[in-house]
Amino acid sequence: MPKFEAGMEGMLDTFIFECSDLLEKLDEILMRTEQEEEISSDDINEIFRTMHTIKGSAAMMGLQNMSALAHSAEDLFYIIREDAKAIFDKPALYELLFTSSDSLKNEIENIQDEDVPLTDFSELMGKIHAMADKMKGKEDEDNGTAQTSAVPENLFPDDESSDIFTYKVKYSDACAMPSARAMVLLRALGKIAEVTRTFPQDLDADEADDEIKKSCLYIKLCTDDTKAVSELLKNAINVESAEQIDKSSLASAKPAPTPKAEPPKAAQPAPAQSENDVKKAVAKKPAEKHEQSMISVKLDKLDRLLDLVSEIVITESSVISSPDLKHLTGNFDRFNKSSRELKKLTDELQDVVMSIRMVPVSTAFQKMNRVVRDMNSKLKKNVTLEFVGQETEVDKSIVDILNDPLMHIVRNAVDHGIEPPEERAKSGKAEKPTVTLTAGYDSNEVVISCRDNGAGMDAAKIMAKAKKNGLLTKPESEYTDKEIYSFVIAAGFSTNETITEYSGRGVGMDVVKKNIEKVGGKLSVDSKFGVGSTFTIRIPLSLSIIDVLSVNVGKSNLSIPASSVREAFSCKSEDHMTDPDGNEFIYLREKCLPLIRLSKYLEIPDAVENVEDGIMIYCKEGEKEAVFFADEITVDQQVVVKPFSPLLSQLKLKEYGMAGCSILGDGSITIILDTKEILIGDKEGK
Repeated sequence: MPKFEAGMEGMLDTFIFECSDLLEKLDEILMRTEQEEEISSDDINEIFRTMHTIKGSAAMMGLQNMSALAHSAEDLFYIIREDAKAIFDKPALYELLFTSSDSLKNEIENIQDEDVPLTDFSELMGKIHAMADKMKGKEDEDNGTAQTSAVPENLFPDDESSDIFTYKVKYSDACAMPSARAMVLLRALGKIAEVTRTFPQDLDADEADDEIKKSCLYIKLCTDDTKAVSELLKNAINVESAEQIDKSSLASAKPAPTPKAEPPKAAQPAPAQSENDVKKAVAKKPAEKHEQSMISVKLDKLDRLLDLVSEIVITESSVISSPDLKHLTGNFDRFNKSSRELKKLTDELQDVVMSIRMVPVSTAFQKMNRVVRDMNSKLKKNVTLEFVGQETEVDKSIVDILNDPLMHIVRNAVDHGIEPPEERAKSGKAEKPTVTLTAGYDSNEVVISCRDNGAGMDAAKIMAKAKKNGLLTKPESEYTDKEIYSFVIAAGFSTNETITEYSGRGVGMDVVKKNIEKVGGKLSVDSKFGVGSTFTIRIPLSLSIIDVLSVNVGKSNLSIPASSVREAFSCKSEDHMTDPDGNEFIYLREKCLPLIRLSKYLEIPDAVENVEDGIMIYCKEGEKEAVFFADEITVDQQVVVKPFSPLLSQLKLKEYGMAGCSILGDGSITIILDTKEILIGDKEGK
């Protein structure tokens, strides 16, 4: 990490966030306009402004390499913006822009590591300058050289007072944004002198940097301490030289305004008139002012806020469910009323905090456009990336989790799933090669899937490879297709015969699976040979707090998500039946529903056996439904979901219907069930 100027260290997070956001938006514009016949003026201006902003922000942080690179890219679009007839090689231009964007993104990562030095972008900037020279032509280049010695017009008006002094300030070539440094310098001068005029006049203008580099910065001021002014100018940051000049020394100089810029204005009005203008401008300002309705907040503050809400929920449960209340007698109406009000406020607080953290999955999806574009460029597969449900909103932490897994899965789909054009033609596939990213909700989960219409996976080939790698734990005949396809996300497994830049090493997918499981999610694979494959990620919609129905089974406490529960009831013996194969059913309002004994499914001893002595809980997830049998219901409450430790992943807890755990109000542990997984698992005979 570079050594920042005093006071700049605290701005690093803001700089990283803003620049990363600008570069993501830049990629979106480039991706959208790359295939268009021409770039619209709006897009040209937007790209120019993006690079201009990054240039200024990087210069302010002292990151001259990033600022200089952004300035080089900005120059390209300055030429295009000013000259509608400028001729350029669009593919070469976009390749340079994508490379510049990637270089800036990598540098943002590097500046967060103290051991990584700043990158030298000289080679890339040389290519950009070469393209700029071609676009400008030799004539413009000669004109630019002549401008270097230009002197601003009307710098010395005839009626100027003798008390006014003029200084010429030259900034070093390493200064990427001299206009920003100039404004800082003028603020410092204002403490010891009265600045009456500058050239350029408008230091906020887009052309100010170029004008200062070509013609230097001229400052006219009134002071009684010229020595202090000279010292301040010479010691200013990035100032190469500073000298006082007079009218006689430039008597023979001819004004040379910057081409394509407006002619310099006449001398500035008298101070009194200027002061009135300022007052008028200030008077109008309130009418144009708009209150700021949005602010940026660090994610760690939102994480801390969510943690506090989680602790409040646990404390609330501890108070309301305290065992000490059972030993008290008397009227608890006031306590019950207060506890209900507390729960209402806690629920509202949770909803507000969660809504603040919700962002659309499009923020993760859009990044995949660039991945597919780069792979198409190298693999020549012409894959189309499509989105479905990208407006689906999820927790910000889920989007952050999705970035790397999606990148691995999309790369795998393009490189491994989609066949080369000649193979698709040979197999008679007329449809264009497509990878589709889909997002949506299913019960209390967000479901993200990546589907391709490629070659699909050969189950026999996968089984043979798994056997060769010693991954089988039971006879081959006992494996279902779902279990066979799950081998492709095992560590060290790959069906690619050759290693490419993107896949074939057998690493990546197992890491994706582990990262998803760390937050209570699941990764599954499905495929049909010759048709295509689908990778599905399921992550709890809320990674923090859910409503549950807590039940006792034997000596264990289990929590069933309230969103899955349709009804709880007692069962009579005549409503319980068993078929010849030993499968149990419960007859409920003209429906015969499968009975799942949680004690048997999870192998919990000492549980109630007689159906009349326990409690039935009717659960439904989509088209799947069944009745769970437990000993008793203890309470319905909110719990804070805690994912299992990665060390327990080898026990396949999630595959057997355990989504996570939580701490109850009395300090005990409860297991949170995954209702959908249990319904599927029971059907498959787990």
